[in-house]
Amino acid sequence: MDWTLLIMVTFLAATVQSATGFGFGLIAVSAFLIVLNSVAAIQLVMIITLVMSCVHWPKLRGIAPGYLLKWLSVGCVLGFPLGILVYQQLDLHTIKMLVAILIILISAQNAWYLFAKAKAPSPQGQSPYRRSTVTGVGIASGLMASSMAMPGPAVMLYLSRSALSKDEIRATILTFFLFSYGGALLLQASLIGIESQTWITAAALTPPAIVGMIAGHLLSKKINQQVFKGLVLVILLLTGLFMLLNL
Repeated sequence: MDWTLLIMVTFLAATVQSATGFGFGLIAVSAFLIVLNSVAAIQLVMIITLVMSCVHWPKLRGIAPGYLLKWLSVGCVLGFPLGILVYQQLDLHTIKMLVAILIILISAQNAWYLFAKAKAPSPQGQSPYRRSTVTGVGIASGLMASSMAMPGPAVMLYLSRSALSKDEIRATILTFFLFSYGGALLLQASLIGIESQTWITAAALTPPAIVGMIAGHLLSKKINQQVFKGLVLVILLLTGLFMLLNL
């Protein structure tokens, strides 16, 4: 196990998540799968992200819209069992390939959205927050949470087109992580099992994650958000391509 690389990836991913509201799973799952060469990497990300969410929650609990959190959570519960089935049925090679493709597609889609928004800003208030739509997003998020430790992309893609402010989006997704990662980890522990070494590794990587959270909070105040998101997209695209090349 390359501890230096694991610590660096954990710090970077935590910094990105603290500054933008999501990204730890996208960065850490892909890198941990490469370093550990085991699906235990997914459980490892769940544990660390749940700890980070617990740290974030006290500061954000009053900002996130309750309506969105309610129906996202309902959908998430429905998606959890589907994700467990996916996790049990797929082998490591297939999971790596799916994660890599997912990262590339999400990064490319977000890059297009950022570019289009920069050239021609869209009108405000595009999201109607319909119950069925929000629940559907929650189902997709729950499936990805329990199978790949990635509940964030589906929710972020939806919220990024809403009329919510930057702080409301960040608060919504980080608060939602507390529920999604907590539920996914509970299912993994009860239905599949988590090895003691995974808990030990998570405990060792939690301090760099906390430091990364602090760095991300400070960084978000000093670097233009648009530029920072661009850097994140570059990192994600390179990570996805690297995973495909190493299959």
